[in-house]
Amino acid sequence: MSFVRRYWAAALILMMVVVHAAVIGYVRSRVARLQNLESNTIELGRYRFQPVSDKSKVYQFQLFAVVDPARRQLCEERMMQRKMEIHEESELLLRQVDPTWLKDPEQNEIRDRLMDIVRKYLEEPVIQRMLITDWLELPVSAVSVGMDRGDALAWN
Repeated sequence: MSFVRRYWAAALILMMVVVHAAVIGYVRSRVARLQNLESNTIELGRYRFQPVSDKSKVYQFQLFAVVDPARRQLCEERMMQRKMEIHEESELLLRQVDPTWLKDPEQNEIRDRLMDIVRKYLEEPVIQRMLITDWLELPVSAVSVGMDRGDALAWN
């Protein structure tokens, strides 16, 4: 019994150190797992088009696909294999787009049609939704002046 009375404080401190180390180890392992998570978004490129119905404006945007995170790698590989076919068919659709679709601030019809095109080239329905960012509506004069100065945007 004298042994317990003599070393109870040291045993308590040792137990606190062990619990503290276990908590720190657990938190670090969780943070390390979070840092290795990949985005479930795949960039499909930047699109610039001029509708056939309105030659006075040029539209530009960046397109992303939100995919099933468990199948992201496979989906990205298939999209890269068919990238040019997807891009060509998308641009064909965009040039013939209904002018009312361009006035919609959420671009719902354009998103749906582009999703249909991408899904057509994939073997499985892994696309959850499409994201459109950096939407620009420019007058043709602004685009042609920018291209003369060498400010043309890179095509993906």
